[in-house]
Amino acid sequence: MKPAVALLFPALIALCPADTIRLRNGTDLEGVIVSEESDHYVALVQVTKSIRDQRKIPKADVIEIVGVKKDEVAFEAIEKLTPTPDLLGYEEYERRIEDTEEFISAHSSSKLTRDAVKILAELEEEAKVVKAGGVKFNGKMIPAEERAKKAFSLDAQIAASAVTTAGDAGNRTAALRAWSDFEKEFPTSRAFIDTKPYVIKLMKSQLAAIESELATFDKRTKERADGIERIPTKDRARTEKMIQEKSDDYLRIVEAEKKAQIRWLSLDPYHKAPMTQMKSLLEREIKRLEGLSTSSLPDGDHAWEEAWTVLQGSPTKEEAKAAITQARAARLPKEYLDRLEAKVPQ
Repeated sequence: MKPAVALLFPALIALCPADTIRLRNGTDLEGVIVSEESDHYVALVQVTKSIRDQRKIPKADVIEIVGVKKDEVAFEAIEKLTPTPDLLGYEEYERRIEDTEEFISAHSSSKLTRDAVKILAELEEEAKVVKAGGVKFNGKMIPAEERAKKAFSLDAQIAASAVTTAGDAGNRTAALRAWSDFEKEFPTSRAFIDTKPYVIKLMKSQLAAIESELATFDKRTKERADGIERIPTKDRARTEKMIQEKSDDYLRIVEAEKKAQIRWLSLDPYHKAPMTQMKSLLEREIKRLEGLSTSSLPDGDHAWEEAWTVLQGSPTKEEAKAAITQARAARLPKEYLDRLEAKVPQ
Protein backbone atom coordinates (compact mmCIF):
# COMPACT_ATOMS: atom_id res chain seq x y z
CA MET A 1 0.00 0.00 0.00
CA LYS A 2 1.35 3.42 -0.88
CA PRO A 3 2.15 5.64 2.16
CA ALA A 4 0.20 8.58 0.73
CA VAL A 5 -2.92 6.47 0.40
CA ALA A 6 -2.46 5.04 3.90
CA LEU A 7 -2.34 8.53 5.35
CA LEU A 8 -5.71 9.29 3.78
CA PHE A 9 -7.50 6.35 5.41
CA PRO A 10 -8.11 7.93 8.86
CA ALA A 11 -9.69 10.93 7.17
CA LEU A 12 -11.67 8.64 4.90
CA ILE A 13 -13.30 6.73 7.74
CA ALA A 14 -14.02 9.95 9.57
CA LEU A 15 -15.82 11.46 6.59
CA CYS A 16 -17.61 8.44 5.12
CA PRO A 17 -20.74 6.85 6.56
CA ALA A 18 -19.83 3.51 8.14
CA ASP A 19 -20.96 0.20 6.66
CA THR A 20 -22.15 -2.65 8.84
CA ILE A 21 -20.17 -5.80 8.06
CA ARG A 22 -22.10 -8.81 9.35
CA LEU A 23 -20.01 -11.92 10.00
CA ARG A 24 -21.09 -15.54 10.21
CA ASN A 25 -20.04 -15.77 13.86
CA GLY A 26 -22.70 -13.19 14.76
CA THR A 27 -20.36 -10.21 15.00
CA ASP A 28 -21.25 -6.83 13.43
CA LEU A 29 -18.34 -4.58 12.52
CA GLU A 30 -18.78 -0.87 11.83
CA GLY A 31 -16.31 0.41 9.29
CA VAL A 32 -15.49 1.49 5.77
CA ILE A 33 -14.58 -0.93 2.97
CA VAL A 34 -11.53 0.66 1.38
CA SER A 35 -10.63 -2.08 -1.10
CA GLU A 36 -11.74 -5.51 -2.28
CA GLU A 37 -9.66 -8.49 -3.42
CA SER A 38 -10.84 -11.78 -4.84
CA ASP A 39 -11.06 -13.49 -1.47
CA HIS A 40 -11.17 -10.70 1.11
CA TYR A 41 -12.12 -7.11 1.93
CA VAL A 42 -9.80 -4.48 3.38
CA ALA A 43 -11.75 -2.42 5.91
CA LEU A 44 -11.03 0.34 8.37
CA VAL A 45 -12.92 -0.70 11.47
CA GLN A 46 -13.77 1.69 14.31
CA VAL A 47 -12.65 -0.32 17.36
CA THR A 48 -13.30 2.48 19.87
CA LYS A 49 -14.21 6.15 19.53
CA SER A 50 -10.53 7.07 19.06
CA ILE A 51 -9.01 3.84 17.71
CA ARG A 52 -9.28 2.59 14.11
CA ASP A 53 -7.96 -0.72 12.90
CA GLN A 54 -7.26 -1.82 9.34
CA ARG A 55 -8.33 -5.43 8.85
CA LYS A 56 -8.44 -8.06 6.13
CA ILE A 57 -11.80 -9.79 6.33
CA PRO A 58 -12.17 -13.06 4.39
CA LYS A 59 -15.23 -13.00 2.17
CA ALA A 60 -16.10 -16.49 3.38
CA ASP A 61 -16.67 -15.01 6.87
CA VAL A 62 -19.03 -12.29 5.65
CA ILE A 63 -22.80 -12.79 5.49
CA GLU A 64 -23.61 -9.32 4.15
CA ILE A 65 -22.48 -5.71 4.06
CA VAL A 66 -25.19 -3.22 4.89
CA GLY A 67 -24.34 0.23 3.61
CA VAL A 68 -25.71 3.34 5.28
CA LYS A 69 -28.01 5.12 2.89
CA LYS A 70 -26.87 8.61 1.97
CA ASP A 71 -30.32 10.08 2.47
CA GLU A 72 -30.46 8.79 6.05
CA VAL A 73 -27.07 10.31 6.82
CA ALA A 74 -28.04 13.61 5.22
CA PHE A 75 -31.38 13.69 7.02
CA GLU A 76 -29.63 13.54 10.39
CA ALA A 77 -28.35 17.05 9.69
CA ILE A 78 -31.82 18.55 9.26
CA GLU A 79 -34.16 16.49 11.44
CA LYS A 80 -33.20 18.54 14.51
CA LEU A 81 -33.75 21.90 12.83
CA THR A 82 -37.22 21.81 14.37
CA PRO A 83 -38.54 22.52 16.86
CA THR A 84 -36.65 25.79 16.75
CA PRO A 85 -35.34 27.46 19.92
CA ASP A 86 -36.79 30.67 21.34
CA LEU A 87 -35.72 34.06 19.97
CA LEU A 88 -34.28 32.67 16.74
CA GLY A 89 -33.38 35.44 14.28
CA TYR A 90 -34.63 35.63 10.70
CA GLU A 91 -31.16 35.01 9.22
CA GLU A 92 -30.91 31.73 11.10
CA TYR A 93 -34.35 30.73 9.82
CA GLU A 94 -33.12 31.42 6.29
CA ARG A 95 -30.08 29.19 6.85
CA ARG A 96 -32.22 26.33 8.15
CA ILE A 97 -34.68 26.70 5.29
CA GLU A 98 -31.83 26.59 2.77
CA ASP A 99 -30.36 23.42 4.34
CA THR A 100 -33.76 21.71 4.24
CA GLU A 101 -34.39 22.72 0.63
CA GLU A 102 -31.00 21.31 -0.35
CA PHE A 103 -31.91 17.97 1.21
CA ILE A 104 -35.26 17.84 -0.61
CA SER A 105 -33.59 18.70 -3.91
CA ALA A 106 -30.81 16.12 -3.48
CA HIS A 107 -33.05 13.32 -2.19
CA SER A 108 -36.38 13.89 -3.89
CA SER A 109 -37.11 10.16 -4.15
CA SER A 110 -36.24 9.39 -0.52
CA LYS A 111 -38.91 8.18 1.86
CA LEU A 112 -37.58 10.85 4.25
CA THR A 113 -38.45 13.68 1.88
CA ARG A 114 -42.00 13.82 3.24
CA ASP A 115 -40.60 14.51 6.73
CA ALA A 116 -38.25 17.12 5.27
CA VAL A 117 -41.18 18.87 3.60
CA LYS A 118 -42.95 19.08 6.96
CA ILE A 119 -39.81 20.56 8.52
CA LEU A 120 -39.58 23.09 5.70
CA ALA A 121 -43.23 24.12 6.06
CA GLU A 122 -42.78 24.66 9.81
CA LEU A 123 -39.63 26.72 9.29
CA GLU A 124 -41.20 28.85 6.58
CA GLU A 125 -44.29 29.54 8.68
CA GLU A 126 -42.25 30.66 11.67
CA ALA A 127 -39.84 32.66 9.51
CA LYS A 128 -42.80 34.55 8.05
CA VAL A 129 -43.89 35.58 11.56
CA VAL A 130 -40.37 36.63 12.56
CA LYS A 131 -39.79 38.61 9.36
CA ALA A 132 -42.99 40.55 10.03
CA GLY A 133 -41.71 41.53 13.48
CA GLY A 134 -42.94 38.61 15.56
CA VAL A 135 -40.89 36.40 17.85
CA LYS A 136 -40.84 32.92 19.31
CA PHE A 137 -40.78 32.78 23.10
CA ASN A 138 -41.59 30.01 25.56
CA GLY A 139 -42.11 27.76 22.56
CA LYS A 140 -44.91 29.93 21.16
CA MET A 141 -44.92 32.10 18.06
CA ILE A 142 -46.02 35.64 18.93
CA PRO A 143 -47.19 37.67 15.90
CA ALA A 144 -45.98 41.24 15.43
CA GLU A 145 -49.31 42.80 16.47
CA GLU A 146 -49.46 40.87 19.72
CA ARG A 147 -45.78 41.49 20.36
CA ALA A 148 -46.28 45.24 19.99
CA LYS A 149 -49.26 45.25 22.33
CA LYS A 150 -47.36 43.32 25.00
CA ALA A 151 -43.93 44.79 24.24
CA PHE A 152 -43.03 45.84 27.77
CA SER A 153 -44.22 42.62 29.39
CA LEU A 154 -42.68 40.41 26.73
CA ASP A 155 -39.32 42.20 26.71
CA ALA A 156 -39.25 41.91 30.49
CA GLN A 157 -39.88 38.17 30.31
CA ILE A 158 -37.14 37.74 27.73
CA ALA A 159 -34.69 39.71 29.88
CA ALA A 160 -35.68 37.67 32.93
CA SER A 161 -35.07 34.45 31.00
CA ALA A 162 -31.44 35.53 30.48
CA VAL A 163 -31.09 35.63 34.28
CA THR A 164 -32.57 32.20 34.91
CA THR A 165 -30.82 30.57 31.94
CA ALA A 166 -27.39 31.67 33.18
CA GLY A 167 -28.27 30.81 36.77
CA ASP A 168 -29.56 27.34 35.90
CA ALA A 169 -26.35 26.73 33.95
CA GLY A 170 -24.34 27.47 37.10
CA ASN A 171 -22.92 30.78 35.85
CA ARG A 172 -23.95 32.91 38.81
CA THR A 173 -21.80 35.92 37.87
CA ALA A 174 -23.38 36.12 34.40
CA ALA A 175 -26.83 35.68 35.94
CA LEU A 176 -26.26 38.53 38.39
CA ARG A 177 -25.02 40.79 35.61
CA ALA A 178 -28.14 39.98 33.59
CA TRP A 179 -30.22 40.74 36.69
CA SER A 180 -28.61 44.18 37.04
CA ASP A 181 -29.52 45.03 33.46
CA PHE A 182 -33.00 43.58 33.89
CA GLU A 183 -33.76 45.45 37.11
CA LYS A 184 -32.59 48.72 35.60
CA GLU A 185 -35.08 48.43 32.72
CA PHE A 186 -38.03 46.49 34.12
CA PRO A 187 -38.47 47.19 37.86
CA THR A 188 -42.24 47.66 37.43
CA SER A 189 -42.85 44.51 35.39
CA ARG A 190 -44.55 41.36 36.61
CA ALA A 191 -41.46 39.48 35.47
CA PHE A 192 -39.49 41.43 38.09
CA ILE A 193 -41.86 40.26 40.82
CA ASP A 194 -41.68 36.68 39.56
CA THR A 195 -37.88 36.63 39.23
CA LYS A 196 -36.99 38.33 42.52
CA PRO A 197 -37.23 35.15 44.69
CA TYR A 198 -35.04 33.27 42.21
CA VAL A 199 -32.39 36.00 42.34
CA ILE A 200 -32.40 36.16 46.12
CA LYS A 201 -31.79 32.40 46.21
CA LEU A 202 -29.05 32.81 43.58
CA MET A 203 -27.37 35.57 45.58
CA LYS A 204 -27.42 33.48 48.74
CA SER A 205 -25.82 30.63 46.83
CA GLN A 206 -23.12 32.94 45.49
CA LEU A 207 -22.57 34.40 48.95
CA ALA A 208 -22.12 30.94 50.47
CA ALA A 209 -19.61 30.02 47.76
CA ILE A 210 -17.58 33.19 48.35
CA GLU A 211 -17.66 32.75 52.13
CA SER A 212 -16.34 29.22 51.67
CA GLU A 213 -13.52 30.49 49.45
CA LEU A 214 -12.62 33.22 51.92
CA ALA A 215 -12.66 30.81 54.88
CA THR A 216 -10.08 28.58 53.17
CA PHE A 217 -8.12 31.34 51.47
CA ASP A 218 -5.05 31.35 53.74
CA LYS A 219 -4.84 27.56 53.80
CA ARG A 220 -5.24 27.34 50.04
CA THR A 221 -2.60 29.96 49.24
CA LYS A 222 -0.16 28.33 51.68
CA GLU A 223 -0.72 24.92 50.11
CA ARG A 224 -0.01 26.38 46.69
CA ALA A 225 3.14 28.09 47.94
CA ASP A 226 4.32 24.84 49.59
CA GLY A 227 3.61 22.95 46.40
CA ILE A 228 5.70 25.40 44.39
CA GLU A 229 8.58 24.95 46.82
CA ARG A 230 8.51 21.20 46.19
CA ILE A 231 8.90 21.68 42.44
CA PRO A 232 12.46 21.05 41.18
CA THR A 233 14.42 24.27 40.89
CA LYS A 234 14.72 24.04 37.11
CA ASP A 235 10.92 24.00 36.72
CA ARG A 236 9.96 26.30 39.60
CA ALA A 237 10.68 29.58 37.85
CA ARG A 238 8.52 28.55 34.89
CA THR A 239 5.65 27.58 37.19
CA GLU A 240 5.90 30.86 39.11
CA LYS A 241 5.92 32.77 35.84
CA MET A 242 2.77 30.99 34.65
CA ILE A 243 0.99 31.72 37.93
CA GLN A 244 2.02 35.38 37.81
CA GLU A 245 0.87 35.76 34.20
CA LYS A 246 -2.50 34.23 35.09
CA SER A 247 -2.80 36.59 38.05
CA ASP A 248 -1.92 39.62 35.93
CA ASP A 249 -4.48 38.61 33.31
CA TYR A 250 -7.17 38.31 35.96
CA LEU A 251 -6.36 41.69 37.48
CA ARG A 252 -6.55 43.31 34.05
CA ILE A 253 -9.99 41.77 33.56
CA VAL A 254 -11.21 43.08 36.91
CA GLU A 255 -9.81 46.54 36.21
CA ALA A 256 -11.59 46.62 32.84
CA GLU A 257 -14.84 45.51 34.50
CA LYS A 258 -14.57 48.29 37.07
CA LYS A 259 -13.96 50.89 34.36
CA ALA A 260 -17.03 49.59 32.53
CA GLN A 261 -18.98 49.96 35.81
CA ILE A 262 -19.82 46.26 35.96
CA ARG A 263 -21.09 45.63 39.48
CA TRP A 264 -20.59 41.89 39.60
CA LEU A 265 -16.86 41.26 39.17
CA SER A 266 -15.20 38.10 37.90
CA LEU A 267 -13.77 36.08 40.76
CA ASP A 268 -10.58 34.12 41.27
CA PRO A 269 -9.95 31.89 44.30
CA TYR A 270 -6.45 33.33 44.78
CA HIS A 271 -7.49 37.00 44.85
CA LYS A 272 -9.09 38.02 48.11
CA ALA A 273 -10.03 41.67 47.54
CA PRO A 274 -12.61 41.14 44.74
CA MET A 275 -14.20 38.29 46.71
CA THR A 276 -14.46 40.47 49.79
CA GLN A 277 -15.98 43.27 47.72
CA MET A 278 -18.55 40.92 46.18
CA LYS A 279 -19.39 39.48 49.60
CA SER A 280 -20.31 42.94 50.89
CA LEU A 281 -22.31 43.72 47.77
CA LEU A 282 -24.24 40.46 48.02
CA GLU A 283 -25.10 41.05 51.66
CA ARG A 284 -26.45 44.52 50.85
CA GLU A 285 -28.42 43.35 47.83
CA ILE A 286 -29.98 40.39 49.61
CA LYS A 287 -31.10 42.65 52.45
CA ARG A 288 -32.46 45.23 49.99
CA LEU A 289 -34.40 42.75 47.89
CA GLU A 290 -35.82 40.89 50.89
CA GLY A 291 -37.07 44.19 52.26
CA LEU A 292 -38.51 45.37 48.96
CA SER A 293 -42.31 45.27 48.92
CA THR A 294 -43.51 44.49 45.41
CA SER A 295 -47.15 45.10 46.35
CA SER A 296 -46.59 48.87 46.15
CA LEU A 297 -44.94 48.78 42.71
CA PRO A 298 -46.93 50.17 39.78
CA ASP A 299 -48.08 47.69 37.16
CA GLY A 300 -45.90 48.55 34.17
CA ASP A 301 -47.27 45.70 32.05
CA HIS A 302 -50.84 46.94 32.41
CA ALA A 303 -49.86 50.58 31.93
CA TRP A 304 -48.11 49.79 28.64
CA GLU A 305 -50.98 47.72 27.26
CA GLU A 306 -53.55 50.33 28.26
CA ALA A 307 -51.59 53.18 26.71
CA TRP A 308 -50.84 51.19 23.55
CA THR A 309 -54.48 50.23 23.09
CA VAL A 310 -55.62 53.84 23.49
CA LEU A 311 -53.02 55.18 21.09
CA GLN A 312 -53.75 52.47 18.51
CA GLY A 313 -57.26 53.86 18.13
CA SER A 314 -58.25 57.42 17.32
CA PRO A 315 -57.83 59.13 20.69
CA THR A 316 -58.47 62.78 21.38
CA LYS A 317 -55.56 64.86 22.55
CA GLU A 318 -56.85 64.60 26.10
CA GLU A 319 -57.12 60.79 25.91
CA ALA A 320 -53.64 60.50 24.43
CA LYS A 321 -52.20 62.79 27.07
CA ALA A 322 -53.87 60.77 29.84
CA ALA A 323 -52.45 57.51 28.43
CA ILE A 324 -48.93 58.94 28.36
CA THR A 325 -49.34 60.31 31.89
CA GLN A 326 -50.41 56.89 33.13
CA ALA A 327 -47.39 55.29 31.45
CA ARG A 328 -45.06 57.81 33.08
CA ALA A 329 -46.64 57.16 36.47
CA ALA A 330 -45.91 53.45 35.98
CA ARG A 331 -42.22 54.39 35.59
CA LEU A 332 -41.86 52.89 32.15
CA PRO A 333 -38.33 53.30 30.77
CA LYS A 334 -37.66 56.16 28.35
CA GLU A 335 -37.39 53.79 25.39
CA TYR A 336 -40.99 52.67 25.88
CA LEU A 337 -42.30 56.16 26.61
CA ASP A 338 -40.70 57.39 23.38
CA ARG A 339 -42.45 54.63 21.45
CA LEU A 340 -45.79 55.62 22.94
CA GLU A 341 -45.27 59.33 22.35
CA ALA A 342 -44.44 58.62 18.71
CA LYS A 343 -48.00 57.36 18.31
CA VAL A 344 -49.66 60.47 19.79
CA PRO A 345 -51.69 62.29 17.09
CA GLN A 346 -50.05 65.52 15.99
